[in-house]
Amino acid sequence: MGEVIELLARERTYSGREVAGLLGIGASTLRKWSMLLEQHGYWFLRDSQNRREYRQVDITCLQQFYSLTKDQLIPQDEAARMVATQTSPEPARKETAVAVAFPPAPVSSHPALNHTTVALEELDEKLHALASHVQQQDAAYLALLARVEKQETYITNNLKERDRRLTKAMNDIMDAKIELAKIRDAERKTTIWQKLFRIR
Repeated sequence: MGEVIELLARERTYSGREVAGLLGIGASTLRKWSMLLEQHGYWFLRDSQNRREYRQVDITCLQQFYSLTKDQLIPQDEAARMVATQTSPEPARKETAVAVAFPPAPVSSHPALNHTTVALEELDEKLHALASHVQQQDAAYLALLARVEKQETYITNNLKERDRRLTKAMNDIMDAKIELAKIRDAERKTTIWQKLFRIR
């Protein structure tokens, strides 16, 4: 048990800001990628405030995800599934986290120890409920993000269409002005010739 805690304490972890800087992406993009990986079974360490902590293996997975989506043009959902399936860190990492948070209680009939075991089980249930709530919030965030992106695309397309129509209308007006000028010039020349013939 002590060796597991010591091993985790020695392992270097990085904050989301540090990882975003290393990858050259924004914090919101990193959060979106992390949630996509989690939806496919990947598991990140979290600190006492439930913020993700990234290990070197996580950074490697995120770099692989980045390469799949940007270089090979694989859809993000499919890339997340591929990375999560290939890495499969969930069982070992969850067991480690549980081992650190809840060491196995010695078998004893002592009332104080039994009370501690019950308290730990209740705390474990609360943590599972909190984790479920966080996952629901993450899913809602992803849905909202997708909706905002869809709205931005819709607005961008509408603006482009408006600009196209406006440009066409302006070109039509310019063409009409040119044609009107030609007609007036022709009328002016006709009038001059008429005057000349009348004089004669």
